[in-house]
Amino acid sequence: METIKVIIVDDNEIANDFIRNYLEGFEEVEVLGSCYSDEEEILMIDELKPEIVITDLVRNNTLSGLDILKRYKELSNSPKFLVVTAGGEDLIDTKVMDGYIKKPIINYNLIIQELKKIKEQIIFERLPDNIPKNKKSIANIRCYKILKNLLKHVKKDKI
Repeated sequence: METIKVIIVDDNEIANDFIRNYLEGFEEVEVLGSCYSDEEEILMIDELKPEIVITDLVRNNTLSGLDILKRYKELSNSPKFLVVTAGGEDLIDTKVMDGYIKKPIINYNLIIQELKKIKEQIIFERLPDNIPKNKKSIANIRCYKILKNLLKHVKKDKI
């Protein structure tokens, strides 16, 4: 699988740093940065262009994380958002969230599983429109990439 480029946003520095250290142990994950505030999150998204933002919704007892998600989801080049929060079920809005994990996290492998699932969705969205939507699967993506690489080599050999 391609590298998953993420930033981590949580005002709880211990949780933030733990998630960062955990994810840095995986080859397929590139942590572009982590931060603790709304302002930093917006700057990092705009400057670093992550594919996925791992974010908490409630920061300093406000729902500012949810406001940021809604703001970016209106843009065409928005990153995907994996929400990791202790907030209640009333905060869940699947229209703006691409993944959701409820705190406290007992099994941190859930984060990796969610990141891979979201990355697969990103890859699907990048596929050419001529691939039928109902046939998109990770196997089709791999076959498409192999064929694309083979065609590059065939064209080079003929020239």
